[in-house]
Amino acid sequence: MSDDLGLPVSCECGYINFRTPSSKPLGMAHCHCTSCRKQSASAFGTSVHFPADQVFPLPAELEQKLSVFTHLTDSGNTKHCYFCPKCGVRIMNAAILPDGSRRYAVSFKGGAIDSGVVWATPAKHIFTRSAVMKLPDEWETYETIPPPPAKDKK
Repeated sequence: MSDDLGLPVSCECGYINFRTPSSKPLGMAHCHCTSCRKQSASAFGTSVHFPADQVFPLPAELEQKLSVFTHLTDSGNTKHCYFCPKCGVRIMNAAILPDGSRRYAVSFKGGAIDSGVVWATPAKHIFTRSAVMKLPDEWETYETIPPPPAKDKK
């Protein structure tokens, strides 16, 4: 059994309150797609990724509290956007692939994680083809999404 309690996650009003599966994310990305820009009301949305199989199935109490907005993405996936029904803060996104399987990672919204630890994680900039700001040449950028880790091609 691991002593890693994960990172605290909450919405603005505190109705949603739980921990990530560990304190070590798979990675972090600043997404410049239209959906993330609109959701964050900013130039990009920040997501911190954790293994989907460590997040789902959700604990029953958490699943009963969260609301879900579902929509199709440009990639052909179906995005499940989990948010607080009281204050509206987006908590996380999970993608369902066209074959019905869940994408290997769940994207927790960076601002919902109540720990500065994740901000030390190197971030990729993704869906930069939709960027509305100039991106410095030294940033790691991808026009769409980077390839999944070699060990997990989902």
